Amino acid sequence: MKRIQYKISVIVPVYNKKEYVAQCIDSILSQSYRNLELLLIDDGSTDGSSAVCDKYADGERIRVFHQKNGG
Repeated sequence: MKRIQYKISVIVPVYNKKEYVAQCIDSILSQSYRNLELLLIDDGSTDGSSAVCDKYADGERIRVFHQKNGG
């Protein structure tokens, strides 16, 4: 019997927390469950958080969405 692995989407809102973003992403990526996608939603950060997110983006497993601050 074939074991089914479900894909899990992890959505992380990001807003002006540059000092914590990399630690958050690394923590999620170090989980034992590998069949997941990480969606980073940059809500108009002005402190460089968006650049940190962009460094991790690979276009497939880790995607970044930039938008204007929605409050």
